Amino acid sequence: MIGLMGGAPPVVDALSRWLTAEGLVTLDLITREALDIVGVLDPDLNVRYLSRTAVDVAREDMVGQSVLELVPPGYREVARDAYTEALRTGRGTRFETIYNDRGNLLIWEVRVGPIRFEGRVIGLIVLTDDVTELRREHADRDRFFSLSLDLLVVASPNGYFRRVNPAFGEALGYTPDELTDVPFVEFVHPEDRARTLDVFATIRGGILVNDFENRYRRKDGGYRVFSWRSTVDPVTNDVYAVARDITEQRATETQLRHAQKMEAVGQLAGGVAHDFNNLLLAILANAELAMAGVSASSQTAEHLTEIESAGRRAADLTKQLLAFSRGQPFRPVPVDLNQLIQSLMKLVRRLLPENIIIDLIPGHNLASVSADPSQLEQVIVNLCVNARDAMDRGGQLTIETENVLVNARYCEAHSWARPGRYVLLSVTDTGSGMTPEVRERAFEPFFTTKGPQQGTGLGLSTVYGIVRQHGGMVSIYSEPGQGTTFKIYLPADSRLATDVGSKLQSAPPSGQEVILLAEDDSRVRKAVIQILQRAGYRTMAAADGREAVRLLREQPDAVHLVILDVVMPELGGPETWQLMREVQPGLRAIFTSGYADRRYLKRLPPDADVLGKPFRAEELLSRIRKRLDE
Repeated sequence: MIGLMGGAPPVVDALSRWLTAEGLVTLDLITREALDIVGVLDPDLNVRYLSRTAVDVAREDMVGQSVLELVPPGYREVARDAYTEALRTGRGTRFETIYNDRGNLLIWEVRVGPIRFEGRVIGLIVLTDDVTELRREHADRDRFFSLSLDLLVVASPNGYFRRVNPAFGEALGYTPDELTDVPFVEFVHPEDRARTLDVFATIRGGILVNDFENRYRRKDGGYRVFSWRSTVDPVTNDVYAVARDITEQRATETQLRHAQKMEAVGQLAGGVAHDFNNLLLAILANAELAMAGVSASSQTAEHLTEIESAGRRAADLTKQLLAFSRGQPFRPVPVDLNQLIQSLMKLVRRLLPENIIIDLIPGHNLASVSADPSQLEQVIVNLCVNARDAMDRGGQLTIETENVLVNARYCEAHSWARPGRYVLLSVTDTGSGMTPEVRERAFEPFFTTKGPQQGTGLGLSTVYGIVRQHGGMVSIYSEPGQGTTFKIYLPADSRLATDVGSKLQSAPPSGQEVILLAEDDSRVRKAVIQILQRAGYRTMAAADGREAVRLLREQPDAVHLVILDVVMPELGGPETWQLMREVQPGLRAIFTSGYADRRYLKRLPPDADVLGKPFRAEELLSRIRKRLDE
């Protein structure tokens, strides 16, 4: 018999002597409990021994056949090449075949090794194992690895990604090769690297790590926040980790915390403003009363003027606090934002230096908005002043309006947004821009990046409060050195815009009618009564709503007008007004408010006349005269 390798008969004889009856018994004893099927081939690839079979055929029927006859047709060339290579080189090899066992596909791994005698290869020993389930497990693992939306990585002990799944690459915009070519820590945010390496060492020490968060750099330069769960293979020391991209979740949580903080600060500001406005009204009213009794050229008049001036500045700050807290009463009307901005341009140009260019881009067929014109003017002026301060070396200020539709998809990407039709006001500057930390605090009252005596920190908080009070939305787009854009979204109004004149019309600030005042602050009550009496009015004063109703019932003559504080103990202004109308139908009223919770304002009549504190004597008297003459 001539072997495939051109071997001489002594080679075959040597294999035959090895496979004696006694030798076969020994092989059976050795392979009886083996999981693999063990076979012996001669150099001609004939089966000389088989420990068992995997099919319903006796092993005696297979011994003596060519092993290639036992291989599925599609794998015979692969098998021949493997066996021939092992005979020629004397080195082991392996290959896989797939059998169709009555419709079931079985994967067999065949491992081939040489049998040597006196330095020559006299045959082959073959170990065959059913690896179907193992291969399926590997295939399942690989498919899940590829299909997972979670981010899966395997890191080597030396700090390189050994394997990453497609989701991880897509999240960062890198190819797998780009991610595995350099230490993984180079993709981590510089501020998070030390923590990441510490945790990596902890994991390699055998400790399971959950919910570890760090930031990874995208290829476009942005960062994503990942939350990790990691463990280590105790044999290879490879680290296996699963991450979830929680960037949007963290951004939403940050915005929610910011909104809650702003709401809390707004409530605090409103409470402070209420008490502060009563004090300011008493100070300013008494200053005006005192000035009426002294010579304009006297030193006393000079001191009183300073008191009044300081009080007015304090009143302006309080109004900004009220705007921020959304506690400032307002009477919305349909407003054309383009016309409003055009009417403000002269004022804005006076506020801005000549080295700032103003570009106004009005939207076409702009919808009207339901707004308080004076408050919208305050928003625009504050944004322009903020832009001016950001462009100390000059630049360009762009004011743009347009109709926009905020849909559900936009709201999914921007947690602060609400769907609907809006008029968008964009104010963009080319100034210094803001860091993320400054952007986060930009709307906080009294927060400012300006130096001492350069600002109160209430300009942007006022913008925030007014926009929210109008049911709108505000957002900031800014990067350091890249300028800033404020986007104000105001709900579109289907009504046509109307021209709004001055809220105060000139009228004789005096009269002789009977006026009933209900005010719980004794200092305010005393000051207002003096103002009314000096103007010639007959007055009555009550410390609360119940007393005011009693005085109205007991008054023999008709009361021409009542002045009611909106918020009073036990019985507030709206409730007092309801009872007074039952006593004297047709009674006119003016409501005053240092700060009124929206719950109280909603109880007021639709046409209620609300006068904000602190007010000037002339303002109060003009408003009274207007109401009496209607």
